[in-house]
Amino acid sequence: MLPNSISNKISVLNRLVRMRLSLMVTFSALTGFLLTGTVPDLSFVALFAGLFFLSAGASVLNQVQEYKFDALMLRTQTRPIPSGEISRLQASLIAWLLLAGGSAVLLLNGWIPMILGLLNIVFYNLIYTPLKTRSWLAIFPGALVGGVPPLIGWTSAGFYLFHPNAVFLFIFVCLWQVPHFWLLMIKYGKEYESAGFSSISMILSEMQIKKVVFAWGLSTSVFLFLFPFFGFVLHPVLLVSLILVNLFFISQFYKYLFIGKESGTVRKAFILINMYAMLVFILLTVNALIS
Repeated sequence: MLPNSISNKISVLNRLVRMRLSLMVTFSALTGFLLTGTVPDLSFVALFAGLFFLSAGASVLNQVQEYKFDALMLRTQTRPIPSGEISRLQASLIAWLLLAGGSAVLLLNGWIPMILGLLNIVFYNLIYTPLKTRSWLAIFPGALVGGVPPLIGWTSAGFYLFHPNAVFLFIFVCLWQVPHFWLLMIKYGKEYESAGFSSISMILSEMQIKKVVFAWGLSTSVFLFLFPFFGFVLHPVLLVSLILVNLFFISQFYKYLFIGKESGTVRKAFILINMYAMLVFILLTVNALIS
C-alpha cells in the first residue's frame, strides 16, 4: 500500500502546484534571463528554483482561497481541496513553505528579483484573485502578473529593470495574457458565472468575445514588430522566422475563431496562442544567444 500512498501524494501535490502552469511561468522568467545574453550560471539555477517555488506556492494559495468556488465548477471540483484529498490547512502550509522557499532562493540573485517575486504574489493572490468575483476587469491585473516573471529573470542576470528589451518583453506578455484568459471565458464563462465569478460573457456574446480576442491577438502580433524601437536587432533568418510565425498564428487564429465549426476549435485557439508565445520566446532567446 505504501507505493500507492506515495503515488497519491505526488499526484495531489502535482495538481496543487499546477505543474504545467508553474513550469510555463518559470520558462518565461528564464527567457528574460537569457535575453540579456548572459551565459547560464548558478544565478540561472537559483532563478529556476526560486521562480518555480513561488509560482507553485501562488497556485496552491489560490486554490486555498477559491476552494468553495472550485467545488461549484465541474472542471475544478476534482482539485485536491474540494475533493477532500488534502485539508485546507495542509494546503496552506505547503503554500507558505513554497513561497518562503522561493523568496529565499530568489534573494540569492539580489533584492530586486525577490521583491518583484513578492510583488507578483500581491498582484495575483491579494488583488487579482479577490477581484475575480467582483469584476471582469480583474483580467488586467491578472495580465500584469504574467508580465513580471520575465523581469525577474532579467534582473536575476544583474541587468537594469527598465531596460528597453525588458520593457518590450513585459508588454508582449501582458498583451498575450488577455486573449489567453478570454478564450477560457468563451468555453467556461457560464460555469464561472454560476460559481460566483464575474465574466466578460455577462456583457458580451460569444461572437463579440471572439472579435475582441482576435483584435487583441492581432494587436499582440503587430506589437512584436515594434522591436527596433526597443533596441532589438534581429538576425535576418530569425526576422523571417518571426514574420512566418506571426502570419501562421494570425491565419490559424482567425480560422479557429470564425471559420472552424467543429467542436474543440476554441480549445485549439487556446493551444495555438500558448504555442505562439513559446515560439516567440524561443526566437528572441536564440537571437540573444547568437548576437
